[in-house]
Amino acid sequence: MGLKLIKAGYYKPKNIVDNSFFESYLDTTSEWIVQRTGIKTRYWEENVDTSDMVLESVGDLKLSEEDVSKIKVVIVATISPDYIMPSIASIVTKKFNLNEDVFSVDINMACTGFVGGAIMAHGMLENGECAIIIGADKLSKLLDKEERSTVALFGDGSGAVLFEKTDGDFFNEKGTIGSDDLRLLRSDEDKIYMNGQNVYRFGIEIVPKCIKNLLNKSNMTIEEIDHVVLHQANIRIINSVARKLGSSEKYYTNIETYGNTSSASIPICLGEMQEKDMLRERESILMFGFGAGLSFAGIIVEV
Repeated sequence: MGLKLIKAGYYKPKNIVDNSFFESYLDTTSEWIVQRTGIKTRYWEENVDTSDMVLESVGDLKLSEEDVSKIKVVIVATISPDYIMPSIASIVTKKFNLNEDVFSVDINMACTGFVGGAIMAHGMLENGECAIIIGADKLSKLLDKEERSTVALFGDGSGAVLFEKTDGDFFNEKGTIGSDDLRLLRSDEDKIYMNGQNVYRFGIEIVPKCIKNLLNKSNMTIEEIDHVVLHQANIRIINSVARKLGSSEKYYTNIETYGNTSSASIPICLGEMQEKDMLRERESILMFGFGAGLSFAGIIVEV
């Protein structure tokens, strides 16, 4: 299938914020948040930077000497870097003593970033070479804590996956529908803005259509896919996609616990799935990210 998942790791902050926190100062209830989003808790961390979470999740991969010798690409997808430069990806190459011929870069595709990074990496690798793709965001520092419509949605976290390029066909679906319905202007004062209704409509209409396109390209059916991991934006979006496509039992979710962690959501799911021994050799995983841009990207990989 073009990319093989070798290892997955993740990091979740220690501080759990449950819905009762927002009940204490906003005109909202836990029941309302759960009904509208599926979220009960999320992780916020004050004293940890995005780069710290990235290093923890890559450390969770427990890279061997053989792994390190094969790595040629490191991509970090984030909208919340510690600083403008250097890239967090370059910090990873130093911390884990990767070779000097490694291409390292940070990308900003918001919630689509992890899958977008995997597509980019496939184009840069030769068969047998590996890439570390990381999704990480500290969204708690970008939230207006008084804005009821967004503050309870987002959490912090990081996930990392080691992929190997194989000689199989690699199918992907990607694109952008220009919109500012989800945005963050770069300033200390500005916070995440989201037109929730439009983003929700984008999720329930575009995502199933594009997944069908991806399956058609790969000459597969949803029944032939072993696992489906969507960006964890909203449980209602995930359930709507599952109803439209079928095989709802194959969809892995953790939004109830983590909230929306942007680019980190899919790799955190993969890390949990590996930790729970859910992944078997030669199984297939369909991953689909979607978010600001409005952008989307989907791939099918093997285990």
